[in-house]
Amino acid sequence: MKLKRILLLSIILEIVALASMAYVARKEALDLVKRESELVWTAHNRSMERELKQYVQLARSMIQQLARSDQDVRVLQREALKLLSQMRFGKDGYFFAYDRHGRLLLDPSQMGISGVDFCDPDEPEGQAQARLILAKAKDGGGLVSYDWRKPSSQSQIRKTSYVEPIDEWHWTIGTGIYMDEVSEVQEQIEVLARENIQSTLNKIVLVAAVSIALIGIAGLGMNLRSHHVSSEKLRQLARRVVGSQEEERVRVARELHDGVVQVLVSSKYFFEAALAGQTRPADVAAAPPPRAGLMERGISRLNEALGEIQRVSHGLRPVLLDDLGLLPALRLLVKELREQHDLDVQLVEHGTPSEMSTSKSTALFRVVQEAINNIHAHAHATRVTITLGFSQRHVVLSIRDNGRGFDLKRVQADQRSGIGLRNMRERIESLMGRFSVKSDSGGTLIEASLPLGETH
Repeated sequence: MKLKRILLLSIILEIVALASMAYVARKEALDLVKRESELVWTAHNRSMERELKQYVQLARSMIQQLARSDQDVRVLQREALKLLSQMRFGKDGYFFAYDRHGRLLLDPSQMGISGVDFCDPDEPEGQAQARLILAKAKDGGGLVSYDWRKPSSQSQIRKTSYVEPIDEWHWTIGTGIYMDEVSEVQEQIEVLARENIQSTLNKIVLVAAVSIALIGIAGLGMNLRSHHVSSEKLRQLARRVVGSQEEERVRVARELHDGVVQVLVSSKYFFEAALAGQTRPADVAAAPPPRAGLMERGISRLNEALGEIQRVSHGLRPVLLDDLGLLPALRLLVKELREQHDLDVQLVEHGTPSEMSTSKSTALFRVVQEAINNIHAHAHATRVTITLGFSQRHVVLSIRDNGRGFDLKRVQADQRSGIGLRNMRERIESLMGRFSVKSDSGGTLIEASLPLGETH
């Protein structure tokens, strides 16, 4: 009888302990989901603001470039409006434009998107929204929020737009995004998190049931044994958790090194170029040194670094690759490198470009970024050739420079150096690809090959 009481007491205590653990784990997990959801919302809003600003500034640069032309202003304005009507992003993204009197300049029928309706100051339902947009542009531009019809659903949705004035023609242009998509993403994150929490609780309940059954069959002796086994399982679980944390830290460190560091280094070059330009005497007959422009580009790069951190934190993809693809992204990268560095950078293309997964295009793009960074920092090269070749089964990337090279064996043996090379190799090999490096006094050759077809 005493043994039964001890056994019953042990079962009751274990049930209470497991129930308490499940309650605390569930409560902490739900609190964590709430905090992460708020962080995701904040990060997504910042990323959205940066993306909208980039789109508007791209359109603004295009219009300003047209405005500087010597052609007839009306012809140039018609061309600008035609280009604006063709610029769109996503399913419901489009541009709008107003003149100095607040009149709409674009016709919804020109947009190529069904259901588009503008905030018309002459229409009762669009007057308030149009006043908000024009007032914000008059103050220098920025974000403005209002309710408006979404083209794809024709329902009233909260919309956030970014607007800027075009001083050359006294225009106001802008574009926006509908916030229901952001809310859907947040809801999906919360649903997945709650499902994972429930799955974990179910496993805890299952472990508790098995443990109680074992205690009932084996008695007090088996209870002690079960306690020992449970302790060992907890230690193994702790080791696996620690291992998973270390793997995640390595992944985040690799992403930060390959992404954020590159953008920060680029901004450093802009600021250095701006400081160098400050010391040069300006030619009176020529345009003033582009120091302000370099500072603006440097600040823009810092904003890109913030966006990259948000992307690493929440698994987002580089906007450049998602919008343009690998080849256009490399062409733009090469153009920027020629402007930023004293390097003769050439991009050579072979074969017919094939569609590849975003993970593969991102890996190849990051390899080029890391290689160029290493070349600029260590190689003292004057010429770089980037070759991208497509065959039926593979895409092959090679980066060759005419720098001074390095001792490959020594770098590979030193754990404190060669992080960039290790990151490049891990990226490519994780996608079932091949990676190789050859270096001597005549320069360095980096080659990466990835299979086409199956998405990883």
